[in-house]
Amino acid sequence: MDSEFLDEDLALALDELAARSGLAPEVIVALAEYGVFEPAGGEPAHWTFSLRSVTVARRAARLARELDLDDPHALSVALALLERIDELERRLRALGCLLLRE
Repeated sequence: MDSEFLDEDLALALDELAARSGLAPEVIVALAEYGVFEPAGGEPAHWTFSLRSVTVARRAARLARELDLDDPHALSVALALLERIDELERRLRALGCLLLRE
């Protein structure tokens, strides 16, 4: 996975997020419409994205490439499922830690 230092307060424009992630701007816009991204600003030309968006966008680009997903809706569903799996794994680890203490 790419590792680069990014300022926590960094806000990226749509074209910057596209360049850092490898996703086309129109795919990012479509994913935002499906709720994958929550950009600040009114119109896409004025949107800014958080640091977390870079991680999500890179994951989306990898999924699109590896699973040959060219439909933004399918990609958003896959991302939502992976997010849910990540959350469940975090909960299982936390429960495992609690059980080890007993």
